This record gives sequence, structure tokens and C-alpha cells, in this order.
Amino acid sequence: MSSGNQIVKLDIGGTVFKTSKSTLTRFDGMLKVMMETDIPVTKDESGAIFIDRSPKHFELILNFMRDGDVELPDSEKEIKEIQKEADFYLLHDLAELCQETSLKKLRHIKSDDEWFDVIAIINLQPVLIINHPEEPSDGFRECHTDILRFAKNNEHNLNIYFKSYKWIEGMGSDWSWDLYKNFKRLSMPYETQRDFNLFVSTLEKSIEELDSE
Repeated sequence: MSSGNQIVKLDIGGTVFKTSKSTLTRFDGMLKVMMETDIPVTKDESGAIFIDRSPKHFELILNFMRDGDVELPDSEKEIKEIQKEADFYLLHDLAELCQETSLKKLRHIKSDDEWFDVIAIINLQPVLIINHPEEPSDGFRECHTDILRFAKNNEHNLNIYFKSYKWIEGMGSDWSWDLYKNFKRLSMPYETQRDFNLFVSTLEKSIEELDSE
């Protein structure tokens, strides 16, 4: 049997999984490092490599490593749990897939008519519109994580929508925001639109400004 077809037993929080070494080394991450280096590992009484994590989503993680893709559950709670495990195992592609799926579950404005309908309700609750380019198919970028996290954490006190604009080759990836409350509009300063560190901080400051009025 070739080394790539070698069967590996993993004891994940008391549940034993069997898979091939080639599956565990397909993606960069903790499991690949464990298979290809001499770092110390803990083994249970049967000789399986022991990892002190919940086994709840590990079968899904293995399926992702086998196929390079996996269907995620509908539950936002479970997606967050899977992303946490992906972060632990350093499986960045799976973590990115979780982020993309969470983003798709947020509300998107698809036309100017929808935009006008959204603006019409600003007297009821503040409206935040996050503008983003229709990017190439390289997926949700790591630098957008804070934006997504902010949106998810504030979806109960803001009406949050995403609105895309046509991406042009060489244009860059400028994300920006517009905040509406009591028929007043505040926008992200243009000069900060390429600095993702300022995206959330300038937005939080503007929310405080509107709340104080």
C-alpha cells in the first residue's frame, strides 16, 4: 500500500474516524502538518491519533478534504460551529466557504427599485447599505471578515443590506457604506475606502453620531 493510501485512525473527542493519509494531506493545515512532520501527537489506547475536539462536524470536515467542497447546513449556528472548527484545523478554504455562505444569507439589494423601497423605511429604523464590487470568482477575501462580523452582530439594531456594483478589471476591491437615519445620510469617506481597518471604525463613529442627535 502506498503511503498516500495508508489508512489513518483519528480519535476526535472519543469518536474514531478512519480516512486515508492522502485525504489528510490534501489541504494545508494542522492535519497535514501532523501527517508530514515529526511533531509530537497523542494517541489513544488503540493507536489512533487523539485530538481533543468535538466530533460533531468532523465527518463534514473530512468530506470537504476529500472533495474540496461540501454542502453546508442551513443553520447559521451550525455554520458558525463549522467555521470555528475550520479555524482550529487551519483549513482556510473551508472557513472561507462558511463566510461566503453566511454572507449569502444576508439581505441583498438587486435593483434600483429595491434600493428605493429600502430607503423609504429609514424613518422606522436606521438603514445600513454596504456597497461591494462584483468580484472575480476568488471568493470571500480574508480582509472582509470584520465587515461580515459587524453586519451579523448588528443585524438586530440596524436594517442591513448589501448592494453590489459592477467590478472592472484593475479597479480594485473598494467596499464602502451608506448609513441612513431620520432622512439623513452619512457615507464612508472616500479616502478610507481601501483601508479595511477603517471600515468598521468609521462606521461605528457615524452610528454614535446619529444616535446622539
